[in-house]
Amino acid sequence: MNIADLILLAMLGVLIAFMFSQNRKRRKQAEDLFGSLTVGDKITLHSGIVGTLTEVTDTEIVIETTPKVKIRAMKQAVRTREAAATEEK
Repeated sequence: MNIADLILLAMLGVLIAFMFSQNRKRRKQAEDLFGSLTVGDKITLHSGIVGTLTEVTDTEIVIETTPKVKIRAMKQAVRTREAAATEEK
């Protein structure tokens, strides 16, 4: 093996390590988001549906999109969360 091969292997190793660290960071952010969901939060699902959380269980959520219209979805479908008005300062 010459020096060029070693440099390429080192660069490949750095690239793989970077990819794993980014994946771990994304997974941690998602876990934090799912763990912080509380009733009253305004959320957006990956499908673009926007609503207010009315119920939260271990794996599912219920959101109210308009008065008296509720949708049940998986927690993993949540894209963004805006804290309930009582939490805001």
